[in-house]
Amino acid sequence: MYAALAEAQSVETIRPPGSLSLVGVLHHDQALNRAHDVELQGDFAFVSGKGGSLAIVDVRDPRKPRLASFLHDPVGLDDAETVLPMGDVLLLGTRDMLAIDIRDPARPKILKKIVDRPRIDSINGMALRGKHLLAANKRGFIAVFDVTRPADPIYIGARNTKDTEGPLSPHDIAVKGDYAIVADTARNRPANVYVYRVANPATHELLPMERWTVEGAVANTSGQELVGANRLALWNGYGAAGAFEPDRIGVFSLSDPARPHTVATVPACDIDATGMAVSGRILFVAGGECVEAIDISDPSSPVSLAQYRGGALFPTRRFLLNGRPRFDNGHDLVYRDGYLYVTAQNDNRLGILKILDNRILELARPQEKIK
Repeated sequence: MYAALAEAQSVETIRPPGSLSLVGVLHHDQALNRAHDVELQGDFAFVSGKGGSLAIVDVRDPRKPRLASFLHDPVGLDDAETVLPMGDVLLLGTRDMLAIDIRDPARPKILKKIVDRPRIDSINGMALRGKHLLAANKRGFIAVFDVTRPADPIYIGARNTKDTEGPLSPHDIAVKGDYAIVADTARNRPANVYVYRVANPATHELLPMERWTVEGAVANTSGQELVGANRLALWNGYGAAGAFEPDRIGVFSLSDPARPHTVATVPACDIDATGMAVSGRILFVAGGECVEAIDISDPSSPVSLAQYRGGALFPTRRFLLNGRPRFDNGHDLVYRDGYLYVTAQNDNRLGILKILDNRILELARPQEKIK
């Protein structure tokens, strides 16, 4: 199920000049089949693909990304959407939860698969809290796993959110102290971002799922709607979520978990905002045919500093899925050491952008971690 090396392209595209430069692209229709999420660990990028793929990419030289290996199984890895490298093991969220041995990047090996429909299905977001992994399932559940031993994750159970108090379609999840923040893509809802208390306030130990409570929700008030909240990013008492109708990015305050509220919205540089990553005082966003760097020094007044559009990373505006057009090409991104690693879902690509603007590099210097 793994294959030989693929050739990488080396390109140079700057839009606008002096800001973001596409320096490397890897394209592979099997290894990056509908490339979805990307994470980095050491010299490698790990990319999940909704077409049933996991790619391990050598990025020691960001200008020459090289495919180390891949798994491709449209049935067994169907809807692979999210990845989490944990040392020698990678956790892969598909319609199941998988633990994969990555000690030899050239020969990944599936160690364990956990199946429990419908409580485990379409895992689109994962977040670590100590020894526990929380996984957002778009079918209406949040699953919990004990990952004390990542090679042998233990399934604890799942919280049904759609039939109780909260998200109909949990699309992403993030952790802040004793709380979990959950994004809901459902439409026609009074809120699309929910704050769950998931830990005991005295001991900070994870609570049994039946004792989780919704402490607050970011209300969809006029002009500040976060309809279709997709991906989340958190930093220093704030969060951001992508939304559509209209396509925008919403910044919200988490200073009081019982009263989270939107403090600013800005237009997305293209459709939606399916990928988000924060470094320092910069929010990086991917969506449609665009990658954007936004200054969040003042969360109530975010400022777009640079955008990359189209080019060799996003040559395809849309593709047909079940006869319907899909436009969400740029899907996820991660930042490290002056480079952005970006997935292109419609074009089965991983692109690497170099940041050439010193102002962005300075603002992106890592700050204190979320507490």
